[in-house]
Amino acid sequence: MSTRHATRYPALFLPAAVSLLLAAPLQGIAGEPTDTTDTTDAASDRHALGTVKVSGARNTSLAGELPTGTVVIDREAIDSLPATNLADLLDTVGGLQSSRLYGINGSNASVDLLGFGATGNQNTLILLNGRRLSNIDLTTPELTGIPLAAIERIEVLPGAGAALYGNGAVGGVVNIVTRRSYRNSAGLEINSGSYNSLGGNGYATGNHGNLSGAVALSTLDSDGYRDNNALRNDSAFADLRYQQDRVEAYFTANGTRQSQGLPGGRDPKEFNNDPQGADTPDDDAEQESYWLMPGLRIAMAGNTALTLDASRRRQTQEYRYPSSGFNGESVVDSYSFTPKLEGQTATGSAVHNWTLGMDLHEYDYTSRTNFGDRELEQSQRAWYLHNLVSLTPKLSVSAGARQLESTLSGEGADKEQDGEMYEGGIRYTFTGNLALFAGAQRSVRIANVDELSPFNPPIDPQTGHSYTTGASWSQGRQHSTLTFWRAEIDNEIVYDPIAFANRNLDDRTVHKGVSINSRWRLDKDITFTANASAQQARFDGGPFSGNDVPLVPEHTMELIADWQALTWLSAQISHRYVGDRHYDGDVDNEYRKLDHYRTTDLQLTARYRKLYLKAGVYNLEDNVNADYGNYNPGSSNAVLYPLPERHYRVALGMEL
Repeated sequence: MSTRHATRYPALFLPAAVSLLLAAPLQGIAGEPTDTTDTTDAASDRHALGTVKVSGARNTSLAGELPTGTVVIDREAIDSLPATNLADLLDTVGGLQSSRLYGINGSNASVDLLGFGATGNQNTLILLNGRRLSNIDLTTPELTGIPLAAIERIEVLPGAGAALYGNGAVGGVVNIVTRRSYRNSAGLEINSGSYNSLGGNGYATGNHGNLSGAVALSTLDSDGYRDNNALRNDSAFADLRYQQDRVEAYFTANGTRQSQGLPGGRDPKEFNNDPQGADTPDDDAEQESYWLMPGLRIAMAGNTALTLDASRRRQTQEYRYPSSGFNGESVVDSYSFTPKLEGQTATGSAVHNWTLGMDLHEYDYTSRTNFGDRELEQSQRAWYLHNLVSLTPKLSVSAGARQLESTLSGEGADKEQDGEMYEGGIRYTFTGNLALFAGAQRSVRIANVDELSPFNPPIDPQTGHSYTTGASWSQGRQHSTLTFWRAEIDNEIVYDPIAFANRNLDDRTVHKGVSINSRWRLDKDITFTANASAQQARFDGGPFSGNDVPLVPEHTMELIADWQALTWLSAQISHRYVGDRHYDGDVDNEYRKLDHYRTTDLQLTARYRKLYLKAGVYNLEDNVNADYGNYNPGSSNAVLYPLPERHYRVALGMEL
């Protein structure tokens, strides 16, 4: 019999929820000019025929109008946060957790929307300008090669996006959107800090006539905060755009090279007494990757537009684990073609923003190890239709559907899998900038090539039913979103630590919670951000019924203040809380939990003409914390992966 448990939401959400309704006198969401226009006028603009909305690209986007708790980190917010990389930036969102094992620049960080724990990367879809960055194996998307200076905004869609974006959007979607146009500018920075870290980056942007673009280079060399934790990361990024009349062409490219020592986990005693030590003093890994993303968008007659996007990606990894006698390398080559037709039409008083598209993805995977070789090919084909309908200036509904087919070949008979995804919802905007929304989706996740290894039993597609409801309020530069969610996952694909294999769970898991994301401009010099979540993920039936899903914290919170103290001096301070959670592998919940932790970061920025100096201190409390721990139920042993203790970073730069 299934056992259901009610989620208890802590008292910290009471003031946050009340602020959603009472914040009207405050000003400001980052990146938008102060605007006191009545909501009815704004809603009327959305209801009228005009610019075709685009699903995920750099143009006018559908994300803010979908019936879900969309969180947008815009350009002004990016500049005001004490974040030095994308992982730090994503960590500020309530309902999303970014976890790290190694590295001080966010390398190989995992991203988890709505509480999936160890499989967060596989259940959260990462996009760049609406195109997939998520991999077909268990490796994390490498985000360190995308410079913060090139990002226009980041859109987070909790519990939504399956019909629009496809396979893997179970917990939701994170879409990184680069700038649509660039002004003439350039910048150079040199930075240094704890652990003998030395790095730098430079960029140049410009436009001439119809052509604009950006190029950026970055490098980091560090001993790391643990023994055998040296890191070297080099990346290059380019983004070019050409616009003329009704045609827009664009090309985005990135290349990253990284080498890193892998010191392994520490047992609890070592974690407390010598967190910087290494259990695997000779293990290391190297990775090289690049992706090329050309595209063309043609505005057609009748408020329609045709988008032709393609991509080419290659990722090579080499890993050497003398501690376990395991060595190998893997290569993933992928190609995609994703055309779509978008339009805006009217039927009576209703205005339709519709998208009809097709996704074609081809993957070649090669793995060579001292235990054997694998050569696989995976083909994924999908078509989809989505429609956002403004029935009145205040009321809108959306509906979408996607059909997915997947073929895996290379190990015996071809493995054919398919899945159907649906989503829909309703949004009503009141006078006074308050909107209520409710949405639902059916998602599908196809097992990746690592999960489909010949050592595992046959794995069927995972399916999920997600439900979200909540409210959002905005005026000028203030914005708050309150989201409640519930997701019921069948055939969830997990690693079974008892059987030492990936498999489908026989029984359902249930993920539910609430998140608040708020940003206020208190006055012209002070901006305050308060983001938090309370969540619960549990097995709903079977031998683990009623147990918590490992690695899902019950509570998270992020408080950030940005103060322009003087015309030349600004300060940013953030405080992060991550609650208790069970170790990875402890599905029986028999071992003690990973401890909750708090960290406070402070960054000061001084500017003089075109020069700036940034100085930051991170983990002010100097605590020993861990995002990740693993428990072996066979041996009853556990290991933890320490995060850096108090550390420092200084950067000197120039902007032209």
